[in-house]
Amino acid sequence: MARLTDKPQSVEDHQSDLEILNPERQLRIQGELITVREYGFVEGLKIRPIAQPFIDSLGELFRSGGLSTDGVIDVVAEHLDAVLQLVATAADVDRAWIEQLNDADGQALLMTWWGVNGPFFVRALQTRAITDLLEAQRKAVQASAGPTSMPTSSPTDTTSTASAATPNAS
Repeated sequence: MARLTDKPQSVEDHQSDLEILNPERQLRIQGELITVREYGFVEGLKIRPIAQPFIDSLGELFRSGGLSTDGVIDVVAEHLDAVLQLVATAADVDRAWIEQLNDADGQALLMTWWGVNGPFFVRALQTRAITDLLEAQRKAVQASAGPTSMPTSSPTDTTSTASAATPNAS
C-alpha cells in the first residue's frame, strides 16, 4: 500500500520560492553592485502614467503577433525616455548614470530590468485583454438580445360621459 510523504524541499526550491516572492536581481556594473527590484503595488500605480504609453505600444506589438526580442527593443527605443525613468526607479539609480553606460552594461541593466519587471507589464496587458474580452461579450449579448421592445402606450385620455340607460325591450 502506498502512503503519502512530505517531500523535503531542496535549497534550490526555497531559492525559487524566495525569487517568486521577492524577484530582485543584482548585477555589477562599473564596479557597483546594482539591485534591480520589482515595482511594488503602490509604486506600480505611481509609475503608471509614465508607463502607460509603453504598455500601449507593447499591447499593439503583442496583438500584431510580432512578438520578438527585436520588437520589444523597438518599443523600448520608441519610449526611451519613459523606459530610462522606469529602469532608474527599479534600480534606485540616477537616469544620468544610466545614460553614461557603455552598450554592454546598458544592455545588461535593461535585460535585468525586463527580467524582473516584465511580469508587471504583462499583467497590465492581461488585465486589458480580459477587460476588452468582457466588454466584447457584453456587447455581443446585448446585440443578440434583439431590439428592445417598444414601451407600452399611455392610457387614453378620454372623459367618460354619462348616457341615458337603454330602454329594455320586453
